[in-house]
Amino acid sequence: MPDNHPLSVGAARSHALQNADVVFLMGARLNWIMHFGSAAALQQERAVHPARHRSGGDRPERADEVALVGDGKAIVAQINESLKKREWVYPKDTPWHTSIAEKAAANAAQIAPQLADDQAPANYYRALKDVAAWTPEDAIIIGEGASTMDIGRTQLFNSRPRHRLDAGSYGTMGIGMGFVIAAAVVHPDKPIISVSGDSAIGFSGMEIETACRYNLPVKIVVFNNGGIGPGHAKPPENPLQEHEAQRADYAIYR
Repeated sequence: MPDNHPLSVGAARSHALQNADVVFLMGARLNWIMHFGSAAALQQERAVHPARHRSGGDRPERADEVALVGDGKAIVAQINESLKKREWVYPKDTPWHTSIAEKAAANAAQIAPQLADDQAPANYYRALKDVAAWTPEDAIIIGEGASTMDIGRTQLFNSRPRHRLDAGSYGTMGIGMGFVIAAAVVHPDKPIISVSGDSAIGFSGMEIETACRYNLPVKIVVFNNGGIGPGHAKPPENPLQEHEAQRADYAIYR
């Protein structure tokens, strides 16, 4: 389902999960992204009916009401066959649908000032607005970096399946440029766009040389996180001292 489809709840995901009667989870895990099924993501009194593969890293805080184990295509085929036996019509203008639309509109209104903020340095939303403006509908988008990737998911829409590659369920960093090269090789006819933060590009920046050497048709956007963020920080009084502190933090992180 395209991100901008009227039935997509991506713009009000938390609200939808916390107020749903049934959650059918497929193609994802009940892991840290879903708060392991805790009340932070899903109301405790709600039923959860996932069809999923449980990995060793999952620590669900609730048991499945119904656990379907099997090949994804086979399970979906069986469910579709069962649904053919009953009339299935999506009800429009229900309180449920209206509440999601209202929450999505409220979320959009909350970030609107950041999208329109032309001050320097730019914030994430304003910077991504320019990227979104020239991103084709069939583009394969690769996102990497904490805020760059997370906010990018909400601002760079996908209209086709399997057209977004990022850190995924395990939060793995350093895979951005590898994804860029792989996408360009497998889909030379599609626009490939990489949007990453400066720390993320540091994990695998040398792969850019490969992309250049083989003239791969990709666009690589790197956000300089030192000059981007939710606010506009004042210049440091002692830039050299602050730089040394950042180097020390980086050394500890490594």
